[in-house]
Amino acid sequence: METTIDNAENAPQDSSQFNFLYISLLFAAIIGIVFGIAITGANIGVAILNIVDAPEFISEWGLQGLISLVLGYITYRMAKAVKNKEMWAFSSSLYINIIAIVVYLTMGWPGIALAALSILSVMLLFLLSGVNQYWYPNFQEDMKPRIKETRYSIFLLRKSPLVVGGIIVLVAFVALAFLAPVFAPYGPEQRIWADSNLPPGSASTDPELPVHYWGTDDSGGDIFSRIFYGAQIDLRISVMVVLVAVTVGTAIGAVAGYYGGKIDELVMRVTDVFFAFPGLVLAMAIVMALGERSMDNISVALMITWWPSYARLVRGQVLTEREKLYVEAARSVGASDGRILLFHVIPNTIQPIIVQATMDTGSVLLVAAGLAFIGFGPPAGIAEWGLMIAIGQNYFTIAPWAVFFPGMAILVVALSFNLVGDGIRDIMDPKLRRR
Repeated sequence: METTIDNAENAPQDSSQFNFLYISLLFAAIIGIVFGIAITGANIGVAILNIVDAPEFISEWGLQGLISLVLGYITYRMAKAVKNKEMWAFSSSLYINIIAIVVYLTMGWPGIALAALSILSVMLLFLLSGVNQYWYPNFQEDMKPRIKETRYSIFLLRKSPLVVGGIIVLVAFVALAFLAPVFAPYGPEQRIWADSNLPPGSASTDPELPVHYWGTDDSGGDIFSRIFYGAQIDLRISVMVVLVAVTVGTAIGAVAGYYGGKIDELVMRVTDVFFAFPGLVLAMAIVMALGERSMDNISVALMITWWPSYARLVRGQVLTEREKLYVEAARSVGASDGRILLFHVIPNTIQPIIVQATMDTGSVLLVAAGLAFIGFGPPAGIAEWGLMIAIGQNYFTIAPWAVFFPGMAILVVALSFNLVGDGIRDIMDPKLRRR
């Protein structure tokens, strides 16, 4: 390691190359912050002040806008560190830009333009010879043990057929959700009234239309196609709720655990208030308070009710980590509290968070479908698994397939998330890992 660092320090350094990378990162940070402020501000205006007549995509990109704001700020900090040639900032910039690329590519053409800035920054890290020679040898040396551990983790995964099966099922459902317009024979709200309550495998009354592989519901909707499109709604809600809950809960819990005192006491009493109410009842109350029964409001309600569990989990982990020697060592070299939390303490508490988040994704799916089932979801006609079961139960004696197939979709996906969560827990547990 010392030899690698010495080579990096003795490598020829062209200041113009470092400045070029700094300008690239700074520009990407500014654009990300501006975009995040615009999207987040528009959502606040629509949801609270009702003074902005924003197009529909603004609300659809609400989570991405918030993430863009956070990534933009972190990229700005990375740019300053790169300008000062701090070694850790180069590898961190690589990771942050890869995350930004993934986030931006979910946002259509504007996202592609934003992703291009992050792609440019990644390319400059490798293509600028002076920059590459400064940080990449050290990065390679650091990655060797991580690659070894990753290979061993994959080996452990392959030893568990249930975990492998869960991963395959989840990948399949995500792929089907994205490719629903390609593979689904019917549209999500397409109705052939003459085909109502047809059993699986029945041909349509219109000979020019495809076969109904899993039958139809009471209004002639193709269940096979509607389950594909329903995966788009249910999986999106599950992932969004968990992401927001993890982000908010981790930030609040980390601050409370690290600083302690009155901040810790305040945060814990707030979480106690949330835990005093059954989660499902509290979510129903929030949906009613929002004034409209929809999947978007269910998402907001679940985000509000789910974050306290992560705040308490992270707080407990941080209380343990803050007393360790590496925190004192970071303080002794002048690291700020924010940097210690973000780059030292939180990364060492991430393992239980990942396990909990994986399992909670399946739980959120069940709760969201349950709220839709009892009438807090979208209006009739929308392809959503809980709503499909709610409508299908009225015709259970003559068309049980209208309940069976969406119910099986919920069961299989929720079970798969739990199986994957169990596998991740076994991999990350040092005691189980070295048996």
